[in-house]
Amino acid sequence: MIRRVFILLLLSICAMPVLGLSRTRNSDLLIVQDELPQMQVLAKFLREEGKLSMTIADQQSMPEDLSAYEAVVVFIHKDLHERTEKSIIEYTRNGGKLICLHHSISSKKALNKFYFDFLGMRLDKGPAEAGGYKWRACSWSLVNLNSQHFITNSGVDWDEKVAYTPSDHPSSERKYPSITLGADSEVFVNHKFTDGREKTVLCGLVYHDAESGKTYMQDRGAWIKKQGKGTIVYFLPGHAVSDYENKSISQIILNAITWSPTQGR
Repeated sequence: MIRRVFILLLLSICAMPVLGLSRTRNSDLLIVQDELPQMQVLAKFLREEGKLSMTIADQQSMPEDLSAYEAVVVFIHKDLHERTEKSIIEYTRNGGKLICLHHSISSKKALNKFYFDFLGMRLDKGPAEAGGYKWRACSWSLVNLNSQHFITNSGVDWDEKVAYTPSDHPSSERKYPSITLGADSEVFVNHKFTDGREKTVLCGLVYHDAESGKTYMQDRGAWIKKQGKGTIVYFLPGHAVSDYENKSISQIILNAITWSPTQGR
């Protein structure tokens, strides 16, 4: 009997390294970027608070095959190379989780052949007052429109409240939890959905344009979209280093990385 117990214990010990190797990967996360300072701040938070391992690469050095990563974060300000465009689309449709930050929806990306159809987005030209896409360097507020969702709720300190009328009219005004981004941040207005109600809206934005006197309230601050077997999560914050130094903003991104679509909210 003692001999049998010893043999079973020995087999269990021998099996442990094999079990450990069954999930071996280079890292949990790939960050593809063309502006490193912001991503260094975010990566530090993700390592310290989320205990995540990650690879940070530019478009030239990113791996050909993205399937090993549990999530891919894209933070590309300038041109989105066709190779990158096709890689992240394939990765997502095959079951990956794509986290798109700030510049991921901008006029530069509108030049890509497949990307905006993949996201379900459109940017129109013309004056902002008439619905044209515009960006502004400014202070603005991110508004929590989905406070029961794990991504927007878990460990996030929404330290203010703002009067907000959702842009899904008809809607009525009420106070919503919010986070104010500093004057070195950047806001985009008139991001237009082309896929009806396929997206789950998480956050809105409030931006007061001093020049025109118009206040923009749009349900475009953060959203989720199923794409093929995978998932896209977009966040409008993230232009400046200070955006990521706000722990609540980085926590929301961490939540998106660790959240599983199978858990619903």
